[in-house]
Amino acid sequence: MNALVGAARALRDQLIQEHALAPGLFHEMARIEALLAETYRTRVLYELLQNSDDAGSTAVIVDMSDPTRLTWGNNGRAFNEADIEALCRSATSSKKRGDGAIGYRGIGFKSVAALSEVVSVTSDGVTLIFDREAAASALNAPAESVPLLRVPASVVEARPEAGAQFTLKLIPAQREQLALDPVAMLFLRNVTDLTIRRPGGEQRIRCVGSTNHVALEVDGRLAEFERSAEGDTVLLVPLNPHAESITGRRGRLCCFLPLEDELALPIVASGHLLTDPSRTHAVSGDDSTRAVIATIGRLLAQILSDPTSPVCDRLWSLILSGEDLRTVLMAGESTPASMLLNAIKTAFAAIKWSFAFSEVPLEPSDVPRIFPHGAPPSIYSRDASSQARALRTIFGAPTLRAREIAEKVEPHAVSGETRAALTKHLVDLARTEGRPLTVREQLFAGQASAPSKSSDPATSTGANSTKRPSPEEGFGGALARWRAAEVAALEHLNARGWSLQDVSRRNVGYDLAGTNPDGADVHIEVKKVEGKDARFALTNNEMAVMVGVSSRYLLALVIGDGPSAQLALLDPLRDMVPRERVCRRWEWEYTDWSSFAEIVH
Repeated sequence: MNALVGAARALRDQLIQEHALAPGLFHEMARIEALLAETYRTRVLYELLQNSDDAGSTAVIVDMSDPTRLTWGNNGRAFNEADIEALCRSATSSKKRGDGAIGYRGIGFKSVAALSEVVSVTSDGVTLIFDREAAASALNAPAESVPLLRVPASVVEARPEAGAQFTLKLIPAQREQLALDPVAMLFLRNVTDLTIRRPGGEQRIRCVGSTNHVALEVDGRLAEFERSAEGDTVLLVPLNPHAESITGRRGRLCCFLPLEDELALPIVASGHLLTDPSRTHAVSGDDSTRAVIATIGRLLAQILSDPTSPVCDRLWSLILSGEDLRTVLMAGESTPASMLLNAIKTAFAAIKWSFAFSEVPLEPSDVPRIFPHGAPPSIYSRDASSQARALRTIFGAPTLRAREIAEKVEPHAVSGETRAALTKHLVDLARTEGRPLTVREQLFAGQASAPSKSSDPATSTGANSTKRPSPEEGFGGALARWRAAEVAALEHLNARGWSLQDVSRRNVGYDLAGTNPDGADVHIEVKKVEGKDARFALTNNEMAVMVGVSSRYLLALVIGDGPSAQLALLDPLRDMVPRERVCRRWEWEYTDWSSFAEIVH
C-alpha cells in the first residue's frame, strides 16, 4: 500500500477520535468554515491558483465544461504528509510569509466550501474524498455541525501522477462565482500557462516575464508591460492598447493576486502587503501596506523624473489622459490611491529634476532645444495643459517660467507655434503687472527695434503709475489704477505691512505668496465677487493646493468695483465656512462666506 495512503487513513482515524472527544469544537469549526467560505466566495479560483503556484506548478488546467463539476489540475510538487494534514486542519500551513510562497495563512483552500459539498483531492497515488453528508454519518453527527474539509469521508489509493488534481461537485447556485481575471497571472512566481475550459469554449492565458518586461497573452492577444522592481514590490507600466485595457484608467493593486483596490494611475503594482480577511482589499493602516505603497511611489518617481527611461514619456502620457487626480486627493481618505500620490510627491522631493514643467505649451520639436538633457514631450502638449498644471501642483514639480524660456532660446530657434504661445504669455504677463516688455521679451514680440508709445504698459517703456501707494488710500483707489484685481490686492496689502509677490502667472494654485505683517508665510488666492451675498467657486486644483500647502492659505475677495470696492480676507479652511460641492463643474462653491471674512481697510 502507498505509504501516503496509510498516513492519510491514520490521520482520518485520529480526526474521528478528536470528534468523539470534542464534538462541540467540530461544530464551531463548521461555523468558522462557513464564515470563511462566505468571505472567500469570489476568490476560489484565485486561491487554487495561488496554491498551485506555491507548489511550483508551471501549468494549470481548469475544466468547467461540465456545468455541475470543476476539475483543477496542476503539474507542481506532489503532496506529502504535511500537506495532507494541512488540508484537514483549519489555518494550518507549512508556508510562511516571505519564504517564496504567495499564500501563508493556510485557510485559502477552505474557500472551496463556498461552491461544493463534495470535494476530492488526488496527489501522489492517494485520493481524499471530502463529503459532508458521508462524514456526518461516520461521525454520527448532524451535517450542519461537521466541517466539509476536516474528516475525509474516504481515503483510496489512486494511480500516481505528477502534481495534484482537485474535483468539486458544484452547488448550482454558486456557479456564477467561478471567474478569474487574467491579471492574476502577472505576478505569479511559477505558473506561466493557464487553460480554462467552459461549455462555450476554451481560454488560454500565458504569461512570460523577464527583469524588465512582462508579456501576457490571452487567447492570442498580447499585452506587454515594462517591469520595474524593488525587492518583492513590482510595478508594471502598460505598453500597448491591450495592456491598457487590462490595466484600466485607475490601475490595479495586487498582493501577487489581484485585489479590488485601485491606484488612480494606469499601472499595475504588487507587493507583500496586508489584506483584509476577504483577500480583496489592502489594509491601509498596516506598516507592510504603507511600505509597499512607498516603494511603488519611489519606482514611479524614478521613471517619471528620468527622461532617458524608455517609458518615461509613455507613463506621463498615460497619467495625463487618465483620472483627474485632484478628485482623489480631495476625497480625504487614506486609500491606496491617495497614499500612492503622496508617496510619489515624497519621492519626488528627494530627486533632482533634469527638466521642468512649462508655463506655455511647447511643440515636440522645441522640447530638446529648451531641455537639452531630455524631457517628456507629453507634459508640454497644448491638449494636456490643464491636466499638466494639476500634476505639477500635486507632485510639487518645478516650473520653467516663460521669462526663463525667453532667456534660454532665441526667437528664431523655436517653432512658430511655440513662439506665438510664448509671446502671448509674455505680453499678458507684462499687462497684468502694469509694466513694459523687457528688451528680451520685445524680441519675441517683434518690437525690439522700436518700442511702442502706446499707453498700454505691456507695450510701452513707461511705468503704469509713478504714484507710491500709502496705507491711507482705500482699496478702490488701488483697483482703479490697476486692471488686475491680483495686482491691486498685492499693492493694497503690501502698503499695510505685508510682503507679497504676484505669482498668478505661474499656475501654482494661488495668486500671491509671501508673509503677513507678523512674518508668517501665506499663500493668497484672489477672487472677485459682485457683493457680499454673491457666491464664488474654487476649482479642484485650487482646493487641492489649499489643503496641501504647509503655510497658511487665504482668499482675498475683491468685493464690487470702482471707488467703493473693498478687499476682504477669508480663511476658507475654517470648518464653519459654508461651502457646497458642485459636481457638474467639479468645483466648490462658497455661499454665506461674508460672515467669516475680514475687510482690509
